[in-house]
Amino acid sequence: MSRRTSERLVAHPASTPVITLRALDLTHPGWDLAMAAADLAEGERARADRGVAPVRRRRLLVRSGLRRVLGCLLDVAPNDVPLVTVDGRPVLPGSGLGLSCSASEGVALVAVATGATVGVDVQRHRDEEAADAAAEGWLGPAERARLAVLPPGPDRLRAVTRCWTQKEAVLKARGTGVRRPPADVVTPVADTGRAGPWWLAPVAVPGGYVASLACDAPLDAGDLDVAPLTPGGSR
Repeated sequence: MSRRTSERLVAHPASTPVITLRALDLTHPGWDLAMAAADLAEGERARADRGVAPVRRRRLLVRSGLRRVLGCLLDVAPNDVPLVTVDGRPVLPGSGLGLSCSASEGVALVAVATGATVGVDVQRHRDEEAADAAAEGWLGPAERARLAVLPPGPDRLRAVTRCWTQKEAVLKARGTGVRRPPADVVTPVADTGRAGPWWLAPVAVPGGYVASLACDAPLDAGDLDVAPLTPGGSR
């Protein structure tokens, strides 16, 4: 790594985290998979190529999207970003940046935080899947009690999906993923709040989806601006 690149990887301390959020429409016909693959390291391309066509497409576009965002922030080419994977999560060694990505069907999110650890999760919401949550065992007793006081119907079911995205976001921020039981993370059953030491906030995504961000520093949901990352774009 060059000295110039190393200097750009040093994150300046901030009193509050600066979070960059980008959303990708994975169904957009303008994506060039060959260009996306060129952004990736050899090991990343190999991992993408092991997936069936839809999985390969998602892996290429999400990893390329993360590299493009980081390249813009650090003023280096996407394929020059010294990104590595540690225990399944993206890491930029020595940078002080918190990184997280998530994808569900046609929507993906990339989160980069200066001065904080973050996790992000997006899920396609389906009423029938949310209705099965109690039987699946990933809601804790306190969460089930809070959900029970909500009026039956779409709002309660959407709140269930919100709980899931918050749990996933926390588990990603911890670096454990679903290797730890989701029931261990007790969510507030609200758009914002805390889950242990993690602050939670909603992320704006297209209709039919729900997304949440977890952070180890206080969050103001009003500060979470999400910008689209489009084919050919880097910001």
